[in-house]
Amino acid sequence: MNPLEIGYLLVQGGLAAFAVINNFFWHNLEPSQANHLKISILIPARNEARNLEQLLPSLLAQDAANLEILVLNDRSEDDTKMVLEQFTDSRLRVLEGTQLPDGWLGKNWACHQLSLVATGHILIFTDADTLWQSFTANAIAAQFEQRNADALCAWAAQTVTDPISRLIQPLQQWSLLAFLPLFFVPMRAFPVAVAANGQCLAFTRAAYNRIGGHEAIKNSIIEDMALARAVKRSGGKFVLLNGAHAIRTKMYANSQEAFAGYAKNVYPAFGASRAAFFTATLFNFLVYVLPWLLLPFWDVAPLAILASMLARGISDQRNHYNPLWTLLHPLGIAVWAIIGFESMQRFETGRVTWKGREYDLRQTNKNSSDLK
Repeated sequence: MNPLEIGYLLVQGGLAAFAVINNFFWHNLEPSQANHLKISILIPARNEARNLEQLLPSLLAQDAANLEILVLNDRSEDDTKMVLEQFTDSRLRVLEGTQLPDGWLGKNWACHQLSLVATGHILIFTDADTLWQSFTANAIAAQFEQRNADALCAWAAQTVTDPISRLIQPLQQWSLLAFLPLFFVPMRAFPVAVAANGQCLAFTRAAYNRIGGHEAIKNSIIEDMALARAVKRSGGKFVLLNGAHAIRTKMYANSQEAFAGYAKNVYPAFGASRAAFFTATLFNFLVYVLPWLLLPFWDVAPLAILASMLARGISDQRNHYNPLWTLLHPLGIAVWAIIGFESMQRFETGRVTWKGREYDLRQTNKNSSDLK
């Protein structure tokens, strides 16, 4: 082997070793004994009739003793209101959302309205397309006491059925193991080391108020990351857990929805920065795609492929993905890049459509420091 090949394999080996070590810090959200804290589960719902029929029974089956469930019907245009009227339980309260003000994005405004009504010591924001195990709410609340946390994200398992989701969605969990130093996430001294997913994002009331809640990030398209970073910048402790055993979600019903959803998020995940996005795209190509292209011609390509696939294999096993999908990793990287370029184009023209609303994001792009 020449020096270039040795260097390339050292990089691959270093990334593989990092993932193996990182895996030991990717703790599961497990069942816990009952706690005394009051829990508020907050669900923004816009055109979610289909999903709420599955979510609400799982929330009403929670074993938490002191629980309130607040759902905000965000001016839905489907049968969301009719579905909500079918559920009668003293723990469940339905709110009607008000007109979206200027300068707000829809989900952030809905969550803000929910937060004004919630009375819990623990605020858990979740999406309508999730499905909870009976122990989940109680387990989340217990983590705050056990870990002395200010905020927490439990990363849900993903049900994927359409081709685009099968290629792209596993990359989200894989990227946590492959690149995020999970051992730094709870440390207040490292505010940049954080990741979050709005499918299950929880705060103590005190921490949520301290960072200004959703009002402080009202025009952020990736509100979960903006909130998580705000917690750490304020000196709070943020805990990231693997919630695959506790929460499951199906984000998209088909490839069209999946493409639109990922195109909304990929480019702003890099702070709406061309330099950051292009750097990540080039890196991913060189490390995860190139060895497959050179497999017939390069003697060390098999070693490079094995090293580059280790993190993906661990991630897929932890998150219950079909192991055969692991082999689609390089194709997923390529499709991710294509969607990323579409995401960049949409952001640079300033317009994104989501949940039947169109947003002009040019002002958000000018003020994207919360995404960096």
